[in-house]
Amino acid sequence: MSISMRHLGLAAAVAFSLGMAGCANDQAAAPAAPPAPAAAPAPVPAPAAAMPAAKPMAGKQLNEAVQTALNANGAKLKVDGSMGPKTRAALRAFQHKHHLRPTGRPDAATLKALGL
Repeated sequence: MSISMRHLGLAAAVAFSLGMAGCANDQAAAPAAPPAPAAAPAPVPAPAAAMPAAKPMAGKQLNEAVQTALNANGAKLKVDGSMGPKTRAALRAFQHKHHLRPTGRPDAATLKALGL
């Protein structure tokens, strides 16, 4: 009985191999699909130098922007463009909260923290 089982296993292995070989031949005989056309290149954005530089804020315009940004961070200031004692106190509180040197003046680090 074990000899016939061995022959049966061998016959199954041969049949499987022949079947797989037939599949491989069928795939090779099929014509290859033409290659897909190349995608068009994405447009390149204009360099930053081509854009006009933003004019730096100063004076009343800067003070109004600072007051507006401070109000967005919880202060309750009148946006009048004046760097008065309430604005300086709000600036010191903001600077302290954000681990900046509390000067009460809108230095570069404070303006960056305010998003200006």
